[in-house]
Amino acid sequence: MKKRKLIYQIYPTAIGSLRDIAEKIPLIAKLQPDYIWLSPIFLSPWVDGGYDVQDYCKIDPRFGNMSDFKNLVSVAKKHNIGILLDLVINHTSSEHMWFKKSERHDPWYKDYYVWVDKPLNWNSFFGGPAFDYNENRGKYYLHLFDRTQPDLNFSNPRVVHEFRQIIKFWTDHGAAGFRVDSANVLAEDALKSGVLPRIAGFFNYYQTKETVAILEKLLSSEKIFTIAEPIGGEFTTKSRFHELTNKAFDASFNVGTVDVADTFLSIKDRFYPIKYRKWFRYLAKWTQEDKLSLALESHDMPRSPSRFKSDPKTLAMLQFLLPCKFPCIYQGQELGTKNAKLSDNIDDYPGVQSRMMYRRLRKEGRTKRQAMRQVKISSRDNARQPMDWSEYLLQEGDDKSVLHFYRNIIDLWKNDPVLIHGDIKVKKTSRKGVFEFYRTYKKESYFIHLDLKGHTKSYCKNSKGEIIIANR
Repeated sequence: MKKRKLIYQIYPTAIGSLRDIAEKIPLIAKLQPDYIWLSPIFLSPWVDGGYDVQDYCKIDPRFGNMSDFKNLVSVAKKHNIGILLDLVINHTSSEHMWFKKSERHDPWYKDYYVWVDKPLNWNSFFGGPAFDYNENRGKYYLHLFDRTQPDLNFSNPRVVHEFRQIIKFWTDHGAAGFRVDSANVLAEDALKSGVLPRIAGFFNYYQTKETVAILEKLLSSEKIFTIAEPIGGEFTTKSRFHELTNKAFDASFNVGTVDVADTFLSIKDRFYPIKYRKWFRYLAKWTQEDKLSLALESHDMPRSPSRFKSDPKTLAMLQFLLPCKFPCIYQGQELGTKNAKLSDNIDDYPGVQSRMMYRRLRKEGRTKRQAMRQVKISSRDNARQPMDWSEYLLQEGDDKSVLHFYRNIIDLWKNDPVLIHGDIKVKKTSRKGVFEFYRTYKKESYFIHLDLKGHTKSYCKNSKGEIIIANR
């Protein structure tokens, strides 16, 4: 399989139905993505934006039907693009047939989920206890996320078999591969000891060899492309990263490559002043990893120009001039999209994470106004707004636009030998937002000067002093 791939993420409700997405493929194709990753399109009650799956083999009516999916695959294929589906593997919706039967003691399904007689002191990622009592079953079930998202029991071989069948179902229908949600917490080995520290965020639960073995059984196939989303932020060590990607995955994110810049333990209730030197050093180290996928934006992050208060062209240079082999861009990123003007009323926010953030801030003593100010800055609902296609068409006609800049820098990333093969040597990391480094291949050396605060021009020069690309 080709060693370098560009991934373009779509949050489907921001564009519309599968037919709407298919209509936009010719425009998106100008960015030359190898894959388009769709956030979940499966049948869902939509408590957590589709990440609460009710049926893995049915398309949610809001997106269309199987015929629409096949059409999307066909249109994408004409542009040499494969479709990646978002495989939510850690949990289902509590509306899933498996859970309905499990809570009612069905002999076949009773061990499909993690049930315990007594709750442990675990916190869920969305706040509050990670165990809820179920009256039908008379036991507590584990939910690392929302209470409507019960965790599956992957120590049960029947669950592993179910997902083998699901994967086959979608590859038979044309899916080129999968992005696997929360990939590294499938096996709750800590249930054996029963106690974990009360640490907020994503750090109670760690990747285990059992989890890796499960993923290898499911995903180690040369015919599909797989990319992991491990949770663990900047605490995803290289040894864990290598263990996870050795056989199961072609590529993997490391949330910490971005969150280390401005969060504590990847907790996004608030952003701190950007630690530029730490961030730049972290990026230089991690982007040399063969299987790292670097994303400055996603459905889970606010918009990067607003978050980092940087020129979108400079951010594009940061992403594509480093030696990352699997960059991922998010819909609208190529337009320099900024955070939306979100409501001052928390009841208007569809995202469960936004409401969790608000509750936590209020519990800490923030006023409603203070809490909402932080939610508006940090909420992932910023990234889930409808795409502005009028802006897309406006920038299409402007060869100095952010859109054209993205097309140019991606073309460089795909075709320039120095950017394909070149080593990296860091020259300068400044607390003032300046990052300088060299990319060297054979006798050619590029010098890259990036100024994220925008006081100076960001540029890439060759060894003759000629500018290859610049933000202005």
